[in-house]
Amino acid sequence: MKHVLLGFALIFAVPALAQTTPELGDLDPNTLPPAPAESTAHDLTLPELYTSAEPDREVSGCIVPGRPDWLIEMNPATTAERAMVHAIYNLRWSEAVVAHEDCACALRYPDWAEVIEEFKGSYAGMGRQEMFDAQMSYRAMHHQHVARARAICREHNR
Repeated sequence: MKHVLLGFALIFAVPALAQTTPELGDLDPNTLPPAPAESTAHDLTLPELYTSAEPDREVSGCIVPGRPDWLIEMNPATTAERAMVHAIYNLRWSEAVVAHEDCACALRYPDWAEVIEEFKGSYAGMGRQEMFDAQMSYRAMHHQHVARARAICREHNR
């Protein structure tokens, strides 16, 4: 029975293969269809650094900008960098709110692009331990301001 089924498969498959496989001698380079002009298969451009997979959202009347893709993804190779960017972001909002005694949306939710530029300018080339130490100092400074900043934001219903 196996041999009969194999025979039927070969009888029907061989003509189908013969029809779809052209002979190499029959191919003429002048009659081949042109390659598509727009092909993403060979697109070697770098992806945007700041794309937001996380959509903007509204919190207490403020539009909170979404985080860039690389801050959301769980890539172990960028853990120290992500933690450092978050530490800078947290310190920036708490310092700004306390300094201005106001919880305006722009102060409470700083722009991620500015925070990332600060990170690139000051910390991008650091080793893991140096970055960890800097992150801990940023967190310590943030904790000095965060209670007052949250109280100010509560006063402004934010």
